[in-house]
Amino acid sequence: MTPRSNFMADLAQMANGAASALGGIREEFDNLIRQRMERSLNARGLVTREEFDALSTRHAALAARLALLESMSQFTNDSQVKTTAKTKPASKRKAAPKKHST
Repeated sequence: MTPRSNFMADLAQMANGAASALGGIREEFDNLIRQRMERSLNARGLVTREEFDALSTRHAALAARLALLESMSQFTNDSQVKTTAKTKPASKRKAAPKKHST
C-alpha cells in the first residue's frame, strides 16, 4: 500500500500546486485589468471618486478661507471709509479768514 499512498500524496501535492498557480494567475489578471482601466480613464480625463472627494474637500476649505478673508477685507475697508468720512468734514470746517469792513 505504500506505492498507492505515495501516488495519492503526489496527486494531492500536484492539485495544491495547480490551485496556487491559478490563484496567482487570477491576481495577475485582475491587476492587468485594473491597470488598463486606470489608463483608459486617465486618457479620457476622468478621476477616481477618492480624488474627486479630496479635491472637493480642499475646494470647500479654500472657499471658506476666501470668504473669511473677504469679510475681513470688507470690515477693514468699512472702517477706513468711516474714519475718512469723519475726518474730511472736520478739515473742511476751517475758519474762514474774517473780512474786515472798512
